[in-house]
Amino acid sequence: MFVVIVGGGLVGASLAGKLSADGCDVTLVERDPSKVRSLTEELDVQVIEGNGATAPVLRRAGIAKAGLLVATADSDECNMVAGMLATAEFNVPRVVVRLRDPGHAEGFAVMDRLHEGEHVRVNPEEATVDRIASLLEVPGSADVVSLLDGRLLVAGFRITAESDFNGLMLSSMRLLFPATPTLVAAIQRNGQWIVPHGEEEIRAGDLVYFAIARPELDGILTLVGAGRAEKTHVMIAGAGRVGLALAHRLERRGLKVSLLEESAAMARRAAEELESTLVITGQATDHTVLEEEDIDRVSTFVAVTGDHEDNLVASLLAKRLGAKRAFALVDNPELANLIGEIGIDAVISPRLLAIGLALQAIRRGRVRSVSALLEDKVEVLEVEAVEGSKLTSAPLAKVGLPRGILVVALCRGGQELLVPGGEDQVAAGDHLVLVTTTQAAGSLDQFLGVARRRG
Repeated sequence: MFVVIVGGGLVGASLAGKLSADGCDVTLVERDPSKVRSLTEELDVQVIEGNGATAPVLRRAGIAKAGLLVATADSDECNMVAGMLATAEFNVPRVVVRLRDPGHAEGFAVMDRLHEGEHVRVNPEEATVDRIASLLEVPGSADVVSLLDGRLLVAGFRITAESDFNGLMLSSMRLLFPATPTLVAAIQRNGQWIVPHGEEEIRAGDLVYFAIARPELDGILTLVGAGRAEKTHVMIAGAGRVGLALAHRLERRGLKVSLLEESAAMARRAAEELESTLVITGQATDHTVLEEEDIDRVSTFVAVTGDHEDNLVASLLAKRLGAKRAFALVDNPELANLIGEIGIDAVISPRLLAIGLALQAIRRGRVRSVSALLEDKVEVLEVEAVEGSKLTSAPLAKVGLPRGILVVALCRGGQELLVPGGEDQVAAGDHLVLVTTTQAAGSLDQFLGVARRRG
């Protein structure tokens, strides 16, 4: 498939690299000349300079032969125009557009209604709120993905020397949780990622992702050493779209919420919009402000300002002053390895969330969700098996899934949840959760049952 990507920022560049590794022919459009030079050196794709929201530049990029356009520029308006041109003028069959402002949803719906093809709107800020809400539900977690309508969680925990999992062989997981699909889905160790097959031992210092049937969550928390924490008070730093949406969500849950905002005007607006949240004007990096607001009584501090460096500093300061957990909105890929080592409990990356949402639309087959885990080296997919696909052709042991791809759960008939073994055969309509390394992800297309379009 030939793909045109508009916008060479973190999301666009990461997607270009992924799709190129999957075997797609990719052209990346970027208007900043300095970025064009660096992207040309870094990526094995064609990079052209120009405004991707203009028809001449899209023609030069080869849009007429594209099977997919992905618009991920910094400007919502640029992405919308690029999407409209692709679908209305050049008849591109599949269009994925990143739109942060919810106000664009109506215009996008009009475009989708008036023109043929598949059109997907990606909002990483909505996904950020969802991810933070999931993290708050799982004490001690560094990363959480909710799947199968919330029945299964894939949650990452840093294993300590005191944890009951330290030294446990993965083959023993079925002895601990014999009745439900609860197992190890992925391990990060010394900067390397492992999608486990066969015998593997959990070690202290590992970041281990467990696939957890929700009824078994308390058991996992006990063995990890996290335990159930009362979510009594959440303090949010930043009253932008993410901070406001998160405060609204937590208010509906009945939690005690404080919102800290440096801008007096934004703080006033937040106070007018929110109901029970205490809105405070002040800097999240000011230890005096945090101490005055009893940061040592806060169960979770969440920094989601527009300045990601401030988010990192504020979260570190909040932990030092007594907050039990601290999350930071940070899009620097290099920081993913530092979770736990620098004292922050979780880093939320809109870049990775946007990539996951885009891949959900791009991956072939009936893919319900895709989540890129920390560092973007591993993906978790929820898919529906398709009649006549290779995935349903034989028992799993004989299907030929390559190393690096693991089926961690299967839901049949919307009811039965199980860990399939090699002797089990997937049926059409089954929902599966798969974990795959980035390198192996491209080979999934041949198993999910929809042939690649030419173009």
